[in-house]
Amino acid sequence: MALVVAAVMANPYRRPTRVTTSCCKSVSRVKIPYNITGYREQSALKPCVAAVIFYTKEIGPVCSSPIARWVKNKMKVVPMVN
Repeated sequence: MALVVAAVMANPYRRPTRVTTSCCKSVSRVKIPYNITGYREQSALKPCVAAVIFYTKEIGPVCSSPIARWVKNKMKVVPMVN
């Protein structure tokens, strides 16, 4: 029994040394010249910034500024995705 306790206490808890994030760290105000298939909104939680992520077939996801006028208009006509 003492050996089991010693073995458990000898192994420290594993913790990730680095957590990778897949988010927008910067945004663009430039209108996207591609066919947008959907969007989702991203909150600002460091290192991520507030963004609207538009999805396109041609180039994939694009990080856009949520305060740009064209972004607000486009959000009204394309579907939101999860």
